[in-house]
Amino acid sequence: MVKEKGTFPELKHTILKTIFARRITLGAFAAVALIVMPIAGISWFNPLFYAPLAWFLITFPFQYLVKRQNDETALHWIHAAYFITEAVVISLFVYLTGGSYWIGNTFYIFTVMYANFFLPETQGYLVTGLVVILYALVVMLEYFGILPHRTLFPGMGLAHTGLSYNLATILVGTATIYGVLTYTVRSFTNIYQTKNVVLDRQRERLSELSLRLVSVQNEERQRIAHELHDNLGQSLAAVKLQLAAAKGDVDEERSQEILAILDHAIGQTRTLAHSLRPPLLDDLGLGPSVRRLAQMMEEGTNLRVITDLEDNSRLDSNMESLLFYVIREALANIERHARAHRAKVILHRSDDSVIVSVEDDGIGLPPGKPFGLGLRGIEERVELVGGSMSIVSSPGQGTRITVEVPYVKGALGDC
Repeated sequence: MVKEKGTFPELKHTILKTIFARRITLGAFAAVALIVMPIAGISWFNPLFYAPLAWFLITFPFQYLVKRQNDETALHWIHAAYFITEAVVISLFVYLTGGSYWIGNTFYIFTVMYANFFLPETQGYLVTGLVVILYALVVMLEYFGILPHRTLFPGMGLAHTGLSYNLATILVGTATIYGVLTYTVRSFTNIYQTKNVVLDRQRERLSELSLRLVSVQNEERQRIAHELHDNLGQSLAAVKLQLAAAKGDVDEERSQEILAILDHAIGQTRTLAHSLRPPLLDDLGLGPSVRRLAQMMEEGTNLRVITDLEDNSRLDSNMESLLFYVIREALANIERHARAHRAKVILHRSDDSVIVSVEDDGIGLPPGKPFGLGLRGIEERVELVGGSMSIVSSPGQGTRITVEVPYVKGALGDC
């Protein structure tokens, strides 16, 4: 059996759902029986009522036990114990309703099918084997007269006293059918799980490539930012100084025009370099860079930006670049579209993720309207590293954008 990775919560949830589905089915059967049996004059001691009721009741303690498990192996054994208990109840029901006479050997079908779908091979085969043994035990104990024959249908013959008939129901009707069913379910389960493992590996590979792509993009942005700041910016500043020194040789009005153009070019170069990767991000990290960004937003707009950053410890360079990009784009989106007076940036860390929330008191997002380029860009970059983005907004009530990015302590360069 191929074992899937990272599926314990999903497995546990699915097991609880199947137990609940059994409870609903058996509970509905018992409820209908409560109505029909008095009308039909059927005794409350009829196994058609109390056997399913017992089956219904055992779902409660096993649901409790399943919920308490935090280990996959223990969960499988608890689940196997549930199937075994279920098989015992069904065997009692089979005996009380006619033993080998009736279609009782088919009542185990869902127990065998579910056991071999959910359980590892050892427990799955164990449940199948016990089903065959329990049914054979009921049939042979009746055959040898150790158990008195019971039936719901008076007038039926004495087929249970024939050895060939009993062996046929055990070997063909139970062992063969459930053996084939077990093999079929296990085969499909292995195919399903193998495909999931392959998909997981492909997903991991894609995630690695995506992270590498983000890393390369950040390195290139950093290189271009440094080139703009250190080379082009310095060259423009040098031209300005040379022009200022030569003022007397150039027409005053023309000189002022050229200086104004140079000032504008220098300002644009600095802005572009800062937008690609602010120097503070390399020197001091995410916290100071976000605070500086908030200060610049307040100086250049009517937006008040509050920052609530959990700590100033450094993250991996790529992580800091991504989170700074998220915050910058979210604030730019607020400034362009939200008509807000106030925005708040919140950042905190857990053991396995970094969470950023940017909220505003603006007009909110129109319901049903697709994301613009800014929000779509945030979502795409966050998903590249296995993160997620959620948006809560309503007209007139502002907007809150929350981004969660996976993070493992010690793996991203804390200092």
